[in-house]
Amino acid sequence: MKKIFWIFMFCTGMIAGQVQATSRTMNGITENEQLGMMAGLALACNAGGKLDDYELIASRILSNTAQTDADERKANRVYAEAKFKAYREHKISPNATCGEVLDTFNHLPIFKSTVYADGTVKMPDGQILKPRKGAKVNKKPAQNNKKKITPKK
Repeated sequence: MKKIFWIFMFCTGMIAGQVQATSRTMNGITENEQLGMMAGLALACNAGGKLDDYELIASRILSNTAQTDADERKANRVYAEAKFKAYREHKISPNATCGEVLDTFNHLPIFKSTVYADGTVKMPDGQILKPRKGAKVNKKPAQNNKKKITPKK
């Protein structure tokens, strides 16, 4: 599908924007799908450790913007399906070289986000996404909740 490259370029700008409810769409693509497409393209091009960082941040964004556990499960499913589809399409018929994909991926604004041990995400625009009440965040009990856990560049 030739639209994947343009969707990829669209996603790079969209992720920097304000993250709202997962049902919001732009051009029919939800933010969950955009995050998944970026992950799929990066996976197809062997982004390595940078993809791990991306998925840590993306998973916290998906979790923190979901209203309920069911919404979070749905968001994760949409993310995974979009990731798989983008991966498969890039492997079958790439619309950009992996060098172009990785260069764009490595400079995404999402990497300027900060993830804290309590699950809070500080977005590049300064917006704070806090975990919803009752959400399960994997952390050690004695761990400082404001410790920055996003890996250094």
